Amino acid sequence: MLTTKNSPLALAIALACSLALTACNDSHTYQDTVADDHGHDHGHDDDHDHDHDHGHGVSSDGRLVITAAPHADDDHGEHSHHHVYIYDIHDGEVIAELESAHEVSQLYPSPGYRFALLNQRSENVTQILDGGLWQEDHGDHMHDYEEAPVMLSYQLEGVAPTHYEAHEGLAALFYDGAADPMVPASVSVFSDDDLAHGRIGASLTLDINQHGTAEVRGEYLLTTYRAEGTATTLPSQVELYHQHDDHYDFEVRFDESCERLHGSYSIEDYTLFGCADGVLSIEQRGTEFFASKIANPAELTGRIGSFTGHKHHIEVVGYAGQEVWIIDAVHGTMEALDWRGESEVTRLAAAVDGEGEHYVILDSAGHLHVFEWEVGFAKKDSLHLIETIDVNNRPRITVNPHNETIYLTDPVARQLIAVDLHSLTIERIDLEFEPALITWLGIVEPSDDHHHDH
Repeated sequence: MLTTKNSPLALAIALACSLALTACNDSHTYQDTVADDHGHDHGHDDDHDHDHDHGHGVSSDGRLVITAAPHADDDHGEHSHHHVYIYDIHDGEVIAELESAHEVSQLYPSPGYRFALLNQRSENVTQILDGGLWQEDHGDHMHDYEEAPVMLSYQLEGVAPTHYEAHEGLAALFYDGAADPMVPASVSVFSDDDLAHGRIGASLTLDINQHGTAEVRGEYLLTTYRAEGTATTLPSQVELYHQHDDHYDFEVRFDESCERLHGSYSIEDYTLFGCADGVLSIEQRGTEFFASKIANPAELTGRIGSFTGHKHHIEVVGYAGQEVWIIDAVHGTMEALDWRGESEVTRLAAAVDGEGEHYVILDSAGHLHVFEWEVGFAKKDSLHLIETIDVNNRPRITVNPHNETIYLTDPVARQLIAVDLHSLTIERIDLEFEPALITWLGIVEPSDDHHHDH
């Protein structure tokens, strides 16, 4: 049964810190990471009280980082503030309001979900927000910590940071570079521990600019290759690199071509890349990698250009325009998912819940289509959640990786919508600002030990 709960949001906002941003090393520039270990070297400027209060365990509900739609703060609209709000799910309130230096183009969680990466692509910078929830290894147990959110002074810089991919505690941020003057593409790889200590783990500079992508698989890095002199900035092949300390050494360029390559995704043993004529699949067997092509079915219109998935599954969802394809990486097959029937609605957002149980699509009429992954993507229900869509600020979805709850923004209604995909219960949360981008931060597996309040 569908139930709805309304909970007004009191915006008692605590300003956590002022922005005191400093440039970082030129080779250490880009977006997302993992959040796993805070250590005691915070890597940011703060005046936190470090007297520990021992209390209840940190909630697995986590926090939501939400950017506000830009607004002019004078009569002429000549200056805009770029507000970033942190909403504590357990407490049901906004606990901090920060500002980014520029408008945020993409918002990513770090691989360990401690940090938010605020990508400002046109300004060649990515700011890093510490969400204030993290976990520390104390040898015989994991220990949870909770403190106020803060914007780090450390930031990532590089030309045109764009694609970001995280896998097994590491993230790769790909910088497209530029054509005139020519700035080669590059990749930065990091973990949450790296970000907490104001560094990246390793980097790679390629030969030429390109609109590429990179997938980190432990000590190996798969990234894209574009030949000099080609008319398009899209790559055509994939290369393998091996990490040595803070850099990567070239291993091999795979013979299998991938013309007009766009989009990538990694699961346990496979990494997929979208190609004009199909999907390039690279299988990892220990230290060996094998490339093969999954050809486009005859009925596929266009090409696969982006992906969604879950680490526990061998299937990956691929997108070709409005078409949705279920790609079986192990068996090398693709099957269409008829998600909209005869309707002409378009896909605005899609996600897989934290448990990998449900796959959802939000359409342009405001309906959320819920599919059950484990039963062949059978349709569970369609929920009408959003009345009015603003095409200039579409709704977004983020996922709590700890459970089956997802969160949607409703910019026109100025609301958050929490949906439990198991019970299909809905909670609407009123906001005092127009939400834009959103991501979840927190501790995916909270410990049973008491936590520290800083």
